[in-house]
Amino acid sequence: FMLIAAANPCPCGYLNHPKRECKCLPGQVLNYQKRMSGPILDRIDIHVNVPFVEVEKLRQNVDTFHSTSEMIRKRVVAARKIQEKRLKNDHIFTNGEMRNKQIKKFCQLSEDAERLLQTAADKFQLSARSYFRVIKISRTIADLEEAEGIEYNHVAEALQYRVRNL
Repeated sequence: FMLIAAANPCPCGYLNHPKRECKCLPGQVLNYQKRMSGPILDRIDIHVNVPFVEVEKLRQNVDTFHSTSEMIRKRVVAARKIQEKRLKNDHIFTNGEMRNKQIKKFCQLSEDAERLLQTAADKFQLSARSYFRVIKISRTIADLEEAEGIEYNHVAEALQYRVRNL
């Protein structure tokens, strides 16, 4: 199954908001963010901070958003076909389903990518689960670019989705 979750950055919801003032004390923000369970967060593949966007900007760019969404949809469909072809003999369909055996077989990192991942794992104390999720996300990013191997830029992008407060 796929879980999509959202959370406010603080109890009042206005931390770092460009037009509204956050009323929370620093300790309240810290306690609020600590309530999110580390083990649960570790099981969520992608973490994204979504900034505030003014409604007027959304209205002005409706056509742009539509064409961009269509382009993204086409890239995702192409990436899913790549994954399906790669993984069909293992009876799985997506990179997210890969286990260690498939990761070892299909997720060869370039030397630079390997160094970056190791540095990040040490610096951010990534769990084993997070480490392998970064590799799978990197493989997906490479698939979206129709790239054969996993390069430094793929791992760098994947780390941005995994490591909170980078």
